Amino acid sequence: MLTNTKKSITFKMPSQSINLLAKICLLTLTTLPLANVAVAEEVTIRTTPIAINKILINPDIGITDYHSFDIKNDPWWNEPTHPETSVVYFRWYWEELEPQQGQYNFKLIDDTINQAAALGKKTVIRFMTMAGKNDEHYNPSPNAGKKILGIPCWLKTQIDDNTVSDVCANDNSYIIDYKNPLFKKYLQRFLMAMGNRYNNNANLLRLDVGLVGSWGEWNLATHKEFHSTLGYHGYTDKDLRVYPEMLAKAFPNKTLTMVIGSVDENILGYTTKRNYGWRADCLGDWEPNWNHMENSYPDTIKHTLGLGNILNTYPDKNFLSRWKKAPVDFEICYTMEDWAKRPDIYTEEKVKQTFDEALNMHTSLLNLKSGFIPPQYQPLLNDFLKKVGYRFELSMVEITSDLIAGSPILINSRWKNTGVAPSYNNYPVVWRLRDQDNNVVAYFETNNDIRNWLPANNQNETIPSYKLQNTFTLPNNINAGNYFLDVALVTPNTHNAVIKLGIEGMKQDKWYQIKSIYLNCK
Repeated sequence: MLTNTKKSITFKMPSQSINLLAKICLLTLTTLPLANVAVAEEVTIRTTPIAINKILINPDIGITDYHSFDIKNDPWWNEPTHPETSVVYFRWYWEELEPQQGQYNFKLIDDTINQAAALGKKTVIRFMTMAGKNDEHYNPSPNAGKKILGIPCWLKTQIDDNTVSDVCANDNSYIIDYKNPLFKKYLQRFLMAMGNRYNNNANLLRLDVGLVGSWGEWNLATHKEFHSTLGYHGYTDKDLRVYPEMLAKAFPNKTLTMVIGSVDENILGYTTKRNYGWRADCLGDWEPNWNHMENSYPDTIKHTLGLGNILNTYPDKNFLSRWKKAPVDFEICYTMEDWAKRPDIYTEEKVKQTFDEALNMHTSLLNLKSGFIPPQYQPLLNDFLKKVGYRFELSMVEITSDLIAGSPILINSRWKNTGVAPSYNNYPVVWRLRDQDNNVVAYFETNNDIRNWLPANNQNETIPSYKLQNTFTLPNNINAGNYFLDVALVTPNTHNAVIKLGIEGMKQDKWYQIKSIYLNCK
């Protein structure tokens, strides 16, 4: 695959003046015997970076901290076995964010996003409207010890016939009617207020569509002992599709992920055909008789493809390839520490199968619920971390130039993604020239888009190779001497390197030293 990019350079001038530089070059030439003066010739230099096999903590992928920011290194939590993270995941009930009508608790979200950003991490959030029956708020919530209403009390008094005053009882058995027009009106207003504030916040990575059902999981679990799915209780596609549409209207610039749902509703295919990603809770559930891994996931995916026994009015025949443009996220059932207490079910082989299933679905993020990692599962998790999301390797660099100041330089490079998913955000390739005193004398910027660097479709396929051809011009005013050619994947419109590559040579600033070259004057 070929990407041909050409762009002007930005360079920093060395401290010497142009006149002094001219004199130095002239002196070099005139003091040499004429017979020894060589005519510059175009040369080609080729190098092959060495791949490494280590865990790389990179933006937007991997394990998420869950309602924590750095649980691995936090002495209050003391979970050093938990992996390092680049993403934090938080969920909030509507009642926490709009306790009084039209008055929003932006501070809760601001503080969360800003604290994560200070650690170099992005945030994923979910807004919820229902909890499980009898669920309570925990510290440090101001409502600690009280039942979680989900919706604000001021709204409950308007839509719940059993709430006859402006005081809501400490009871959360109320089941929301998601067809209620007043509920939908106020929810859209709430979401628009959130979107107006956070839609363009670069530190908010994405949102999952958790507006419906218990814990935002699109079912009525704990409220309905049997048949908790929404379709079974009479909700139609028309009733339900408005909720992902609401969130998309409020956050048009953000990636959204849809909860996987069930065979009794069809909204998953409706959203993935419209560029939503998808997520699934309860990864690793292998309970006897019925479980998510062997029953729920396969049946729901089959239904989404339009191949199930129940009619799907919004089938997505390309569902299994949507990962190429939109993310796939998972959350485990229970915690890995809970798994270790059930060794009859959660054997090392079964846990490996769990991680392999997530990789086969091209996942980018996995929520482990910020728990302790039992030692018997640590090697399996480490192996997973080397593959989850994207993993970029630079496999070849070829430089063609006469290596004279002011002359063209052609840089051919080959890249591959040895992970399981693309990067859904672009981090452009930038080259730079650095002198022996570690001063950057030139940046060579490209306009490539790494979002197109896909991994193999499955582990049996050959990993695609992506070739970049970049032609630049070496600075006119530069001393002769040895220089280093470096490369990095950077935050757009900056020279700030942010992606760790799967190769040797990383410097402290996350730039990679590729080759030492000698430049002549004109």
